[in-house]
Amino acid sequence: MDFNFSQDIIYLLIFIFILIVPKIFLRYKIPSGVTALFIGAIFASFEPSLVKNELFRFLGQIGITSLFLFAGLEVDSKDLGEKKSYLIKYLVAIFSLFNIELKYSLLLGLGLFTPSAGFILSSLHSYDINEKDESWIKSKAISKEIVSIAILFTVMQYDNPKMLIINIALFAACYFILPKLIKLFIKKISPFAPNTEISFLVTLSLLLGVITKELGTYYIVGAFLVGLIGNKFKFQIFAEGEEALFRTLSSFFSVFLPFYFFQVGLGINFDLFSDQAILYGVCGFFIFIPLRFFLIQFGFLALSDEKLKNYYKISLSLMPTLVFGLIIANIIVTRKPEYSPFAYALIIYTILSSILPSVISLVTTKI
Repeated sequence: MDFNFSQDIIYLLIFIFILIVPKIFLRYKIPSGVTALFIGAIFASFEPSLVKNELFRFLGQIGITSLFLFAGLEVDSKDLGEKKSYLIKYLVAIFSLFNIELKYSLLLGLGLFTPSAGFILSSLHSYDINEKDESWIKSKAISKEIVSIAILFTVMQYDNPKMLIINIALFAACYFILPKLIKLFIKKISPFAPNTEISFLVTLSLLLGVITKELGTYYIVGAFLVGLIGNKFKFQIFAEGEEALFRTLSSFFSVFLPFYFFQVGLGINFDLFSDQAILYGVCGFFIFIPLRFFLIQFGFLALSDEKLKNYYKISLSLMPTLVFGLIIANIIVTRKPEYSPFAYALIIYTILSSILPSVISLVTTKI
């Protein structure tokens, strides 16, 4: 359909819809990412040329790299070190589905079982839980995501040893160079340009994210690495009592995240929501969500010495897979189009899993 709108009008409408409409639907506890995803799909049906729009692709890159940068900055290395057994449990999670290639079986397994830490952390305010429980959720979501990112990196490169070596060399170089670069910025630039450290880290995460994408991995690997390295300087960047400033800057850069979901929505092809994809997606939801829920419950009882009261709420809050699920689906559609039914089944699954906590919270509140 061609309404002959000018480019400025189209952009203005898109920005209004992306930045405002998801906030309105939060009133009904519908996650902003899900709303932005559907907005993208709707706009693509009216203006197909938006699918290849470089502006929204770039804004989406800023959004997804910023999300994983701040996830890396949130990592508490001491807390993760105290729970090695919890991490080891997820290193043995290898899935083989429907006789498809091992590489894509593993990717699907990650998409099904990896909670999207950044998305979950941004949604915690909508759950009725205390500070201690929030800390537990943060620890578990981030720890699982760390393991999943490591597996994603290995899986994406294991059939290309040359690129795997190049990527490992790149990350090794970053591990030694980035701390010196960040330290130099804090020492030489920050005194004359206060509160610019996060902008510098966002720029680094975007740069390294694009480089790792070009080298055959994905944006999130490079961005997360910058976050982990930047985490060492968190207390230098934010002095005591400046936690609110960190939250404010995190909220500012989270403004870009809906553009990532919007851009993914633009690329959705409704013709690929076949009967097979719908069947797999719905069946996956009813099989794997209860399985994940009970695995988390078991983790509380078998692998933790902490006494928490809200097991049910905490387990439920760790269900969303929106970001990681969409990333995996995009990788599969892009690199292995013949597996599109599985990718679109994963999209259905991840949308359902991501709105589940909000739906249950809304229903129980009314009851």
